Amino acid sequence: MTRRQSSRPRPAVTPAPGLRLRREVDQALLELRTVRPDDDETIQLVNDGLHGALAYTAALGETCQIAAAVEAVREAERHLDGHEPGRACAALQQAQECLTGKSTRRYWSSGTDALRTNSAAT
Repeated sequence: MTRRQSSRPRPAVTPAPGLRLRREVDQALLELRTVRPDDDETIQLVNDGLHGALAYTAALGETCQIAAAVEAVREAERHLDGHEPGRACAALQQAQECLTGKSTRRYWSSGTDALRTNSAAT
């Protein structure tokens, strides 16, 4: 028995690049707000989560699309390795701004917004 393919076109749905990384950054910021510098277990769990999100982002090929956020997360990982949760939070806030700022917002905008922007520029 062969499988029939639908004649209807499927809509192209592309999530914003760095969605998983953004979720992990948000979670890390929540956890680091109350962590003590000597709480090795929590710091390691946060660092592992960030590292996994970076790996996932790389596997999807999104690293170059959100390079500034990726670099900020890598900086946060270095600070977590050095048991500096305050500095890691600062780096993660920078990553959060990169992931929610205007540079990535264009991927979330609808086609009509893009058309309005392009027509206004001409």
